[in-house]
Amino acid sequence: MPLEVGIPVVDLDRMYAFYTQVLSCTEARRADIPASLSSSLGVAPDGYINIWLKTPGNEVIKLVRTPVPSVIPPTPEWMAARTGIAYLTFYCSDLDTTLAAAEAAGAVLKSDRALIANDRPLRLCFFADPEGNIIELVEVKPA
Repeated sequence: MPLEVGIPVVDLDRMYAFYTQVLSCTEARRADIPASLSSSLGVAPDGYINIWLKTPGNEVIKLVRTPVPSVIPPTPEWMAARTGIAYLTFYCSDLDTTLAAAEAAGAVLKSDRALIANDRPLRLCFFADPEGNIIELVEVKPA
């Protein structure tokens, strides 16, 4: 089974559009999780909606939306200053186009626009999605 990462969200429609339209994820399934199950799992006291999105690499991102929206925590200036999962990495074929689409959809650039790592054939940058989750975007140039 692929790795699955859950992301609690405030604006489900906006985040769904961002991950499907900008990062090319596709919906695999969705479910309304009842309060009886969600509270016993320790996820939420009043149930939640869970949408499974498949990434282009076949990993899974789960967008989790509770009836009472979560509070978006402040994003520290430095990614390594937060504990837990600091960022997700997405690979793309055109960093400039993908980054422009992300910014048009509300992403905020957190690094230089397109870093080149030494003489390696790749470009990368970091941005925050519309709710502050950090995404690393990597373009690997063909050899």
